Amino acid sequence: KLRKHHVKGMIYEVLHGYYGEDKPWGSLTGIRPTKLMHELAAKHGMDEAKRIFGETYFVTEPKISLAETIVGQQEGYRRSVRENDIDIYIGIPFCVSRCKYCSFVSRDIKFNTKLKDQYMACLLKEFDLMRGTLEKYRIRAVYVGGGTPTALGDDEFVQLLRAAGEYFPNPDEFTVEAGRPDTITREKLDRIKEAGAGRISINAQTTNDDTLKRIGRKHDAGDFFRAFELAKTYGFDSINTDIILGLPLETPEDTQRTLEDVTRFSPENVTVHTLALKNASDFALENQDLLDTRMVSEMVEQSQSFLSEAGYLPYYLYRQKYMSGNMENVGFARQGKESVYNIDIMEEIVSVMAFGAGGISKKLYPEKNLLKRAANVKDIPNYIERTQEMADRKKELF
Repeated sequence: KLRKHHVKGMIYEVLHGYYGEDKPWGSLTGIRPTKLMHELAAKHGMDEAKRIFGETYFVTEPKISLAETIVGQQEGYRRSVRENDIDIYIGIPFCVSRCKYCSFVSRDIKFNTKLKDQYMACLLKEFDLMRGTLEKYRIRAVYVGGGTPTALGDDEFVQLLRAAGEYFPNPDEFTVEAGRPDTITREKLDRIKEAGAGRISINAQTTNDDTLKRIGRKHDAGDFFRAFELAKTYGFDSINTDIILGLPLETPEDTQRTLEDVTRFSPENVTVHTLALKNASDFALENQDLLDTRMVSEMVEQSQSFLSEAGYLPYYLYRQKYMSGNMENVGFARQGKESVYNIDIMEEIVSVMAFGAGGISKKLYPEKNLLKRAANVKDIPNYIERTQEMADRKKELF
């Protein structure tokens, strides 16, 4: 591992000398730079961790500062982890349409009714198969994601939430990703509230209607505003909204308008994504051009400054391949409204048991700084045929 880091560093130095261009994260290519900073700080102290980030990995000063802030924000959540804690992820791989930047396994629910019915039956079976294994753990966080869980019909949605309450009772935190504004109804919000979920997401991505059409969303900004106004009346502990920077043809002016639009609703969390051009996405298949690197960098700086001035603090961060401008995704929150699950999953500080197609379970061995994984197959029909095998994988791991 150390040799690999040095080789990457040498290559970076050569290319930097030739092109004369700094990359924000230097030679770091991993998903979790804040996890690395925490490990270095725990071993050597924060000052030395920052020095290593700058001198060994060539990370720029603004990104070093961002990582340091996030590590500090996470400390209380790290200390709150108990020995037998576990997080639960439940994946619903269905949406009302496929966004052009998406590379997930999600299917359009309108054209996959039979598949959806089979999938839901197998998902509940997988819950039941793991009942005995879960008894020795204390559930810290439950996260229902996707896809779009609220794309399910009302009866299926109720069945899912009731099953989650039965099999994974009394978590410290319970999140349902509502996601698409065009799937949010009063009935769905009633069911989420009744199930005891305190956190939801309603994702704008952008409030530019032309961009929403361009990326394959089936809603407009007005739908987002109406869904958010309705959800605010329910008194959830936290409502998150996602925005994406670097969408085709967008400008810093579009970013400014989106930031102003979403923050006038005072969401407790705002997650700022930088567009990543994934190989399996329609954008990649269409050879969609990304925005100029300098413009995306400007948008990232603009959003972080705006949200900081609005009283939000960055608390988790991750990076992906093929990101515009070699940037990052950052979650911002009001103080005390951070997502336990997001910190746990990105910093890998708690074991996670994942259910559904594409879910990756992880068993943590903190004394060895080791993780072992058991991945569910991504393909939905394959998952349906092999549900028992997926449960057996988890049983062996846990």
